[in-house]
Formats: sequence, C-alpha cells, structure tokens
Amino acid sequence: MFCEGAMTCMVMQIALRWIYEEGASAIVRSFNKERMKENLELFDWELSEEESQKFRHIPQLRLFSGINFVSENGPYKTLEEFWD
Repeated sequence: MFCEGAMTCMVMQIALRWIYEEGASAIVRSFNKERMKENLELFDWELSEEESQKFRHIPQLRLFSGINFVSENGPYKTLEEFWD
C-alpha cells in the first residue's frame, strides 16, 4: 500500500507515482521549493497492484490527438504508431 506509516501523501504525489510506475513522463510546473520537495517524495513507496489497476480504469483523454503528424508519406502512418 502506498504512503504507509507516518508519511501522508497528497493527491499530486499519488498521481506522480502512478505516472512514474507506468514509465511515462510528467511535466511538473512549480517554482515553490516546498512543492518541489514534495514532488520528489514519491520514491520511498509504491502503489499496490490493486491501486494501479484502479488508476488504469480511469478513462484517459489526450488533449492533443497527434493527427497533424500522421501521414501515409511520413514516419507515422497511424495514430497508434505516433503514440507508441
């Protein structure tokens, strides 16, 4: 289970941990030193498989489809190739 013991996690830390465990990249925008420290407090714990599965069932939406980079003459022939 995540955040065991005296440590408590914020929603953003749980989300960052899930992104990290999925092998994806997150762009975190903060100039607040305390917030930056909190963002790094995700390496001392991990999500259980059950918790990760719950995240995987949340509908995902990309704000940018990538369709402008797909062409039969370009390197990406389909959206699946582009996002892979």
